Amino acid sequence: MNNNSYHHGDLRTAIIEKGIEMINESGTGTLSMRKLAAACGVSHAAPYSHFASKEELLSAIENHITKQFAAALKDSVKDAGETPEGLFHMGCAYVLFFARNPQYFRFIFSRSDITVGDGHKYEPYDFYIDFMKKMLCKIDYPKESWLKAIIAQWAMFHGLASIAVMDDPDSVHIWEERTLDMLSNNYLIIK
Repeated sequence: MNNNSYHHGDLRTAIIEKGIEMINESGTGTLSMRKLAAACGVSHAAPYSHFASKEELLSAIENHITKQFAAALKDSVKDAGETPEGLFHMGCAYVLFFARNPQYFRFIFSRSDITVGDGHKYEPYDFYIDFMKKMLCKIDYPKESWLKAIIAQWAMFHGLASIAVMDDPDSVHIWEERTLDMLSNNYLIIK
């Protein structure tokens, strides 16, 4: 076995994480269960004990990232609740989740079958929408401006995250500082 071989623990998660890495390096088209098994240092049949097909693996990868992203957003607002302060914390969590995990950002937002909006359920976005509606109601924000505020704020967080993932992965600490500075210095649309 090579130095990157899998020894103990959660093989399912190891396969998912290695799959994300391989997809970001070479694309979805070149990913195979056999290559993935070799990269994890397990038999070529081992991935099939967790995933029936490459498509099932891709779905599991999407779910793995989505659950972590949603949890990061939810955890960020536990103390402040549906308030502008909570929105600040959520924005920081959004940007820093992807600054710390640029491979997740590239996977989720490079896929053509991932959408948000009417009729599509995407847990992080759905949580954000629910949060924003509650907060906007609490602060008596004009209802006719809700949609613009919701879209503008998400776009700001997403835009900052997309810039952060273009940076050197070793610059995460810089993005922690930048994000806090930008979001705390009156760049939030809702105050």
